[in-house]
Amino acid sequence: SMTSRLLVDKIEGKTTANTVQMPSGSVIQVINTEDETSAATSSTSFISTTVTATITPKFASSKILVISQCSLKQNTGATNGSSVRAQIHRGSTAIGKRTEVGTREGPSSRTDHLNGAFILKVLDSPNTTSATTYTVFIDCLNSAVSVNINNGTSGSTMTLMEIAQ
Repeated sequence: SMTSRLLVDKIEGKTTANTVQMPSGSVIQVINTEDETSAATSSTSFISTTVTATITPKFASSKILVISQCSLKQNTGATNGSSVRAQIHRGSTAIGKRTEVGTREGPSSRTDHLNGAFILKVLDSPNTTSATTYTVFIDCLNSAVSVNINNGTSGSTMTLMEIAQ
């Protein structure tokens, strides 16, 4: 009896104008970075950190799911308390909900040396196929406190997922 064999190295989707049609919701690519660079500030304006990642979307129609876990430590001796904040920026632009006060805010009520793993998540529509950089920015609600990122042996991560639409 004869047997048939089909050997395939790569299967690609049907192309239209050189674009692969991915089912909606498919993950096209994933970028993941880890960062352990320690920094501190008592700035009341958002400043850039080294928790950052860059993705070059394959399609302008894609959404980018940005997820970051940042290790933050609040330092204060103030009796009035305050809070430290973190938010995601695309380039220099804050994105996500409540960008005017920070995507996430750390609780503080006369608390010293509060450590926390901030989870930041934004579903972005950058509408580009150019390299796009996402960065965590941090600040303090008032100058009575300071904030450390990646204090000691802790680290932060950022994951970018391009999602087909």
